Amino acid sequence: MAIDRLTEAYRCGQLYAALAALERLGGGAHHPLDDVARRRQVSTEPRKHLSPHLWKATRSLVEATDQGRGKAAAVIFRQLPDLLPLRRELPGEIRDTAERARFQEGVQAQEATIGKALAEL
Repeated sequence: MAIDRLTEAYRCGQLYAALAALERLGGGAHHPLDDVARRRQVSTEPRKHLSPHLWKATRSLVEATDQGRGKAAAVIFRQLPDLLPLRRELPGEIRDTAERARFQEGVQAQEATIGKALAEL
C-alpha cells in the first residue's frame, strides 16, 4: 500500500497540535511549539523539529501530573500513538504547498478534537 504524502502531512499536523497541548499542560513559561517560527519549521521539516518534542512527551505528562493537570495530559498523551505517521517515521521534508496546507488542517482538526475531549472531563 502506497502511503499518501498529503495524509502524512495531515498526521504530522495532528501530532504537532497534540504535542503542543501536552507541552502547555506541562507548565512552565516556555512552550517552544507555541512559537510561530517553530510551527513553520515543523511544517517544513517535521523529523528535524518535531522529534525532540516527541521524545519529551513523557516528561510533559509527568510535569502536568505534578501540577494537577494529569487527567487532561493523559487524554492527550494516549492520542499520540494514533497520530504518528503511518510509516512510523516522521517525514524529513514537507515542501509542497498542498502538503503544508494539509499540515495546517491537521493542526486545526486535532486542536478541535483535544478541545472536545478536554471539555468532557
